[in-house]
Amino acid sequence: MALALLMASITTAAVKIFGWKFWPRAVSATHNPKRPRSPSLANDQRLVPVSSEPPLAVAPAGSASAALIRRNLSASELFAAAKLAREKGDTAEALRLSQQIEAFFPNSPEGINSHVTLGMLYLTLDQGELALREFATFRRVGDPELKAEAYFGQAQALRKLARYDDERTVLEELIASYPRSVYVSAAKARLSEFVADGGAH
Repeated sequence: MALALLMASITTAAVKIFGWKFWPRAVSATHNPKRPRSPSLANDQRLVPVSSEPPLAVAPAGSASAALIRRNLSASELFAAAKLAREKGDTAEALRLSQQIEAFFPNSPEGINSHVTLGMLYLTLDQGELALREFATFRRVGDPELKAEAYFGQAQALRKLARYDDERTVLEELIASYPRSVYVSAAKARLSEFVADGGAH
């Protein structure tokens, strides 16, 4: 009993003497300071405004993109479109389409026949040299049954270029090679002008 009282007295004394060393540790162990709360993501959408997508640009009809779209057409479709443009009087469009046919389908029937079409269009635009080149090309590679038109067109180009001797030669070749052509009467009329003028234009 005496021993128990002695131990209790020693413990109480020890707490009074050394307790201050243990309280801070106990406090720190039990102390749980509030941590800063994480920001809520519930309203993040308000912080990043979403703008609508810009509208797709539409390429103008005469741009390179329009030419690429035309490239997807077949030779016959391009040829038909060029013919329609000529009938409507849209020389610029007919010229552009015919040039595309030659560029994309040079060996096709449409590509070969486009030499005559381009020649006629260049005549309309008073571009004699270009017209002459197209007609001459068709005379080399075109269908013989269709060359009468190329002969007559070539003669017209030579007339624009004031190459009258060459013009007369081509007209005479036209009459000799295609006597039943619809261009023969016009060729003979033009040759008669040479006779009336004594060989002058």
